[in-house]
Amino acid sequence: MLLRIENKKIYARYAIYAVLIIITAVLQNTKGLFPEIFGVRAMLLVSAVVCISMHEREVSGIFIGLFAGFLWDAYAGGIFNFNAIMLTTIGFVCGALVGSIMRNNVVTALLLTAGSCLFYNTSYWFKEYIFNFTKSPGDSRAVFNPYSGAWASYLTFYLPACIITVILMPACYFLVRLIRNKTKQN
Repeated sequence: MLLRIENKKIYARYAIYAVLIIITAVLQNTKGLFPEIFGVRAMLLVSAVVCISMHEREVSGIFIGLFAGFLWDAYAGGIFNFNAIMLTTIGFVCGALVGSIMRNNVVTALLLTAGSCLFYNTSYWFKEYIFNFTKSPGDSRAVFNPYSGAWASYLTFYLPACIITVILMPACYFLVRLIRNKTKQN
């Protein structure tokens, strides 16, 4: 079975997206490769998933988000797959919104990235600091043990990470748009 030229371009585009996600995951999760501002790193995978989902719509956004989330979970070493669930949701919602309600432009990308970062960081913050159930030694019951500095960590780490991600997002948006334009069907 021979591939038509149109299909080759689509496969090439998705291969480039996969490489972009892998490079983004390495940059985001390897300490020292991407600059930190006051100890806070940008969440590059969130902006990459948002931008790709905006250009490829919801079904592709699901798979791009799932792939990016699995890479993030692999770096984090977590069994829970929180990142895969969150990025899959973000990819679907952003693709669906641009496919039905919103226009695909940089302002929309900024809004969706800001909303996605807030959604992701607030969910992660709730999981880590508010719903932090631990077991006390020798006890089989879970004990509610919220971190006492939860608000301070949210204001000094999670919100600045959102701001840095939104500031850096236009570079990702224009890169994804360039990839899409170079590999689109005639």
